[in-house]
Amino acid sequence: MAKILVTGASGLLGTEFCRQLINDGHTVYAVDNHSRSTTIPSCSEWYPMDLNNVDAINSLPTDFDYIYHYGAINGTTNFYNMPNKVLENNFVCDLNIFNFARRCKNLTRLVYASSSEIVADDTVTPVPEHTDVLIKNIHNARWSYRLAKITSENYLVNSDLPYMIIRYFNVYGENSKQGHFLGDQISKIRKGVFSVIGAQETRSFCHVSDATRASIFVAENCNREVVNVGNDCEISIGDAVKTIAEIMGHANAEFEQLPSMPGSVANRRPDISKLRKIMPDYAPMSFEQGIRQILS
Repeated sequence: MAKILVTGASGLLGTEFCRQLINDGHTVYAVDNHSRSTTIPSCSEWYPMDLNNVDAINSLPTDFDYIYHYGAINGTTNFYNMPNKVLENNFVCDLNIFNFARRCKNLTRLVYASSSEIVADDTVTPVPEHTDVLIKNIHNARWSYRLAKITSENYLVNSDLPYMIIRYFNVYGENSKQGHFLGDQISKIRKGVFSVIGAQETRSFCHVSDATRASIFVAENCNREVVNVGNDCEISIGDAVKTIAEIMGHANAEFEQLPSMPGSVANRRPDISKLRKIMPDYAPMSFEQGIRQILS
């Protein structure tokens, strides 16, 4: 069994990684600063830690076999409300972990959580891993998160680290916080607020358990690659909100349609043919199945 470090361990993906890796019998060291969640995940060792603090990071053991780096400020609301903090924090944390990874002499894989935000505005759909990165307005606050991810991907590909870059497409789960689509919509519906932003946009939602299982498989079977992880079945934001409302007991709710946020893309669908070649049995659950599992 492997000795594994998970950063951002209290987040949506981090919590699920800890759960699955512990269940698989691995030794898991979990790190988070609890800036957005107070969850302490299933783990062997828990470290409350800010990844901006190099001394704290360097106090960790250096005999890890795998590092799953999922620590970042996330959430679309944060991209707009505090873009400079998002950009600075995320790239500094990434760089600190990349430098720490070099000290881990037995490291088999550094798994980096990238994002579909990198390929926003791409005219190709479904979007593959290797495609042009287009930015229509470099000064849009939304791109604070995106720019840090682009920079870190570039850094890894031009490094000698044994990386795997996973680009996630709209992952959701029961621990989705406000600032993300699912957390925001459930919160609004519970308050009796029936409105939806960008109802005509489409997304390909992927349940966190499917995304995590695929990521672990890819990490154990590939090296120095970029792989899309998500669900290639699209659904409109409007239909997604109606599904959530129906499962919450508001089947006949009428939703006020609000305009999209600046920079929000019209559609987002991954090409996951590469993932399916690596993992032929990959079969993510539908959005309705996932929502029923969360809200049941």
